[in-house]
Amino acid sequence: MNTLKTLIILGIIINSGMEVSAREFRVGFFAGSVFTNARVINKPEAYSDSQVFYPMYSFNINGYFEYNFSENWGISAEPGFIRKGGIVRFGHNHYMSPITLSLNYIQVPLFTNFHISKKFCVSIGPEFAFLINKENNLPEVATGFSNFYDNALEISGVAGFTYGVSRKIDLGLRYGHGLTYNSLLIWTDLRGPPIGQSKVYNQYVQFIIRYNI
Repeated sequence: MNTLKTLIILGIIINSGMEVSAREFRVGFFAGSVFTNARVINKPEAYSDSQVFYPMYSFNINGYFEYNFSENWGISAEPGFIRKGGIVRFGHNHYMSPITLSLNYIQVPLFTNFHISKKFCVSIGPEFAFLINKENNLPEVATGFSNFYDNALEISGVAGFTYGVSRKIDLGLRYGHGLTYNSLLIWTDLRGPPIGQSKVYNQYVQFIIRYNI
């Protein structure tokens, strides 16, 4: 009889520990539809109204690891892959067809998560990304872009929210804003001499679907 009581007590303790662990730790993965559009700052006055990049649709695939310090807040790391960039359409290079600039990054967003309710969570934090390759028909010599690999390491600020539609599935929306530039764009006049340079930064809006294991 004492053995049975001992087993019951141990079962209760183990089950309670698993419940606490489940609340503290969350693991999962997610994929997203990314709306990306590089931005160009400090353009010369002659090109101040010129739009170099136009929006491009891409994607991301990430893991998800969260530790909750309480019911109200926690921290998470989300290593994965994301494609950034944009489309040059009738830009300064005067090409008569869209030019796609796809920049492929390994990224690690680090978030502080504020759990407003059991279903709604607001997240904010830095994102560290490293350029692994680029896919484009953008000839750098002809267009004036510097080598993207010279600025392979990128730091961004990211903010967004998620909503739990079920115990396993979360939906979310985020905005990422590049804080370090990925390339320099050299501007020239009609005769060819440089008249200034601009910095190119990534930015994106991301819709995610997350599965919690």
